[in-house]
Amino acid sequence: MVNGYGKAYSQAYQRSAVSTMDQRKMIVLMYEGAIKFLSIAADKQRKKDYYAAHTNILRGKSIIAELMASLNLESGGDIAANLQRLYFYMFNELIDANLEKSPERIDAVVELLRDLRSGWQSLGKPETPAPAPSPGAARSKSINVRG
Repeated sequence: MVNGYGKAYSQAYQRSAVSTMDQRKMIVLMYEGAIKFLSIAADKQRKKDYYAAHTNILRGKSIIAELMASLNLESGGDIAANLQRLYFYMFNELIDANLEKSPERIDAVVELLRDLRSGWQSLGKPETPAPAPSPGAARSKSINVRG
């Protein structure tokens, strides 16, 4: 049995987790959400379930709008400006896809989002360290410095 307190604590925990999350991770999660909703939308359009398609397109557009609103155009320079144009393009493509019932247009937006997600994911990965020297490799001499 769940009481009102459990739900309130759960929501507070979720808000705390989101507010302390790494910004890159948050952006990747937003891309993943948009990809999920828009993939569902394209599938629903193919099945002629236009209401479900419309609902999922709206969810995807909301995420793209949030990504666009989160851009810092002053300090982001050309990258932020290019992302803004790309988000605007995707947003408009989804409007047209919804009006024209075109799952192919949704698929094209999903591919763009996957490419962007991949780029953001690679930003968060540390560089691979150089391999350790093999045991038989040349040994270096240690030097003691006394001062």
